Amino acid sequence: MVGVEGTRTELVGDIADRAGAIAAGREPRYRGDGARLDACERRAREIAQAGGGSEETRRAAAVEFLADAVTTLALDGAWEPGAARRAVVASAAAIETSKGAALLAVFLRAIASSDAAQLPPQIAADLFLWLLVELGPAEAASLWAVGPSRRAECLAAAGDAPKSRRLRMTAVAVLEDRAGGSEHVHGVPVERWDRPFAALSARINSAESAARLGVWLREAAAALSPVLERETLFERNAARERELVSATERRILRLGYDLHDGPLQEIVAFAEDLRLARTQVTSLLDTPHAECIGGRFDDLEARLASLDRGLRDLVHSARPTTAVERPLEHVLRTELEKLEGSSDVETTLSVEGDLSDLTDSQKIVLYRTVQESLANVRKHSGATHVDVRVRALQGYVDVTVADNGCGFDIHATVARALNAKRLGLAGVSERVRLLGGAIDIEARVGEGVLVRATLPRWRPTKSDHSFAYAAATA
Repeated sequence: MVGVEGTRTELVGDIADRAGAIAAGREPRYRGDGARLDACERRAREIAQAGGGSEETRRAAAVEFLADAVTTLALDGAWEPGAARRAVVASAAAIETSKGAALLAVFLRAIASSDAAQLPPQIAADLFLWLLVELGPAEAASLWAVGPSRRAECLAAAGDAPKSRRLRMTAVAVLEDRAGGSEHVHGVPVERWDRPFAALSARINSAESAARLGVWLREAAAALSPVLERETLFERNAARERELVSATERRILRLGYDLHDGPLQEIVAFAEDLRLARTQVTSLLDTPHAECIGGRFDDLEARLASLDRGLRDLVHSARPTTAVERPLEHVLRTELEKLEGSSDVETTLSVEGDLSDLTDSQKIVLYRTVQESLANVRKHSGATHVDVRVRALQGYVDVTVADNGCGFDIHATVARALNAKRLGLAGVSERVRLLGGAIDIEARVGEGVLVRATLPRWRPTKSDHSFAYAAATA
C-alpha cells in the first residue's frame, strides 16, 4: 500500500500539500498513483464548493480531507507510528490553524465518519483507540469489559503496553463505579442506557495533558457506545442467522438423501430392466433389425446414464459442508472446473481480500449464489464465458457472477418464477436477505446476466464474544 501511495515520508508531505491547496482554494493536482487520496480530496473539494467556497468552508473541508485520509490509510495499514500525527501537524500550518485544534478536529471527524460507522465493531474499536493514541495525548489506551469469567477482559488496545495492570485496574474501578486511576492513568465509562458496560482507560506522559486527555476519552467513549451496541445486535443476528440458514441447509440435505435413496435407486433398477429388455428384444430379431434396435437402446442407456450423473451431482452439491470444509476460493474454483468440464463455457475466478474469517453461514450463502448462477448459465444462457469475482472488503463481502449469454427479460422472468413458486435464485435471494444482505440481478435480452450478492462483513470479535456479553449483562 505504501508503494502505491508513495513512500511514508512523501505521504506526509503529499497530504499536507493537498490540505493546504484545499484550504487556499488552489487547483487540485491529482496523482494517478494515489487514487485513495484523490478520492478523499475530491470529496473535500465538493464539500467546500457546496458551502459556497468561503475561506471558513475551505478550512473545514481541509479538515474533512485530513480525517478521511488518516482513516483510509490507517485501515490500509499505510501509517508507520507517528506518521499520521506528523501529517496532521504539517497540515495545520498549511491551513493556518493550531496543531492542537487540527489534531482534535481530525479525531472528532474520523470517529464520527460514515466509513467508521460501516466497519465491523472490532475493527472500529481498534481504529478509535489507534486514533486516540496516534493523534491524542495518550501513549496507550485499552477498552475493557466484564467477560463470561466475570473478570475484566480487554476488547481492544493501542499504544505502548496498553494492557498493563494499572490500565486494567483503572478500568475495573470504572466498571465498579468507584474512584480509580492516578495522575498519569485515567478511565471513563462507555455507557449503555446510562450504565457502564465497558471502560476506556489511557495513560499519558505528563500531568499537563491530563485535562485534555479527559476530553479525548469522553469523545472516544461516546463514539464507542453505538459500536458496542451494534456488536450486540450482530451477535443476536448471528444466532438467528445460524438457525435460519442451518434450517434451510437441512432441508437441502434431506432432499439430497431423498434423491439418493429414492430416484437414484429407481434409476439403477430401471437400468437393469433396460439391459434385460435389450437382451430379450434383440434375441428375437434378425441381425439387421437387432443392430438397429440395439442402437436405439444405446441412446436410451446414454440418456439414463446422463440423468444418473446429473442427480448424483445434485446429491453431492446438496451437502452444506462442501462450502465450509475447504477454503471458499477452492470450492468456487471446483464449481467452475465442473462447468468447464461439462460444457464449452470458459470461466475466470478472481478473489480480492481475506475470506478466511467468514462465518460458515456466509460461506454457504456465497457458495449457493455461485452454484445456482452457474446452473442457470449451463441450462439457459448459451454463454461462452463466465466471470466470478469475490471481494472481501472492510465493511462487506460480495460475489459477482457475470456471463455473456443470451440474457432475459428480468421482469417477466421474475414474475413467472414467483407465480410458479420456483426456487433457484429466488431461494438464494432469501438466504442472502436472512443474513442482512442484498442481491442484485441485471439482465437484458442479448446482453448476458450479472448476479451480485452482498453480505455485511460480520465476524465475532472474540472467541468468548466479550462485546456481546458486556452489553447483555449491563
